[in-house]
Amino acid sequence: MISNSTTVQTLNKAKLKIGFSLMTIALLSACGGGGSSSTSPTPLTLNLNSAWEKRVKGGSSVTGTISGYCQGTRVWTLTSAYSGTTLDGKPALIENEYETDFMAANSNKFCTTYLYSSNNGGKVYQSYYDPKTIVPISSGSNPPSTVYLNQVPFPTSVSDGSSGIWHNTVTYENSVPVASGVQTWSVTADTSTTLMLITSDKAYTYVGKQLLYNQTNYYRINADNTLTNLRKNIQPTALLTGNGDQNIDEVYQQP
Repeated sequence: MISNSTTVQTLNKAKLKIGFSLMTIALLSACGGGGSSSTSPTPLTLNLNSAWEKRVKGGSSVTGTISGYCQGTRVWTLTSAYSGTTLDGKPALIENEYETDFMAANSNKFCTTYLYSSNNGGKVYQSYYDPKTIVPISSGSNPPSTVYLNQVPFPTSVSDGSSGIWHNTVTYENSVPVASGVQTWSVTADTSTTLMLITSDKAYTYVGKQLLYNQTNYYRINADNTLTNLRKNIQPTALLTGNGDQNIDEVYQQP
């Protein structure tokens, strides 16, 4: 759309050779005609809090193709959460996590023993959530393993451009803190009825704050306020791989 000021400058250069009535017509024409106005479309908003709650309480299962520095297939299943307590007796929703990894025969040690350690087997892990806010909470183990701090529930209304910090973590080994982490989230446009949720998990050495890895997950927030797990990107640094900074992708099959 041509601005009024541009139109006026053009008319001044022409030394006002047209009359007032013609100027009025030109201005109206530049703005699309009189008697009408354009309106911006209402931004799509969805309930991320509800979508995350449904994911935790309803469970999920994905099969992913692993490519990049690691090669193989990952089957990852999260059971529906059930009521229980943490190891130190606090109320919690508990989710069992089953993972089976099938790695390529020539896979390096980092891939088979550190990142995808359940090669051709299957391990069960447990995740704990606050029953009211559905944020991740510490297991309550003694000595501690991963401790969650400063958790903030997902908003009930998000749109393109929404973002925030989800939580911080401190990871311990033999009661000694070895890593700290921060997980953030952002929402971007996707389709006319869906949004994209991107979570970023960065971990650093507890002493010195050197980056260990950056992990990014991509989910679709559907129109019915559910989540679809699409893919994951993992960027471990040389501190973990011993072989320089690397890049790994997981792309999940869709029904």
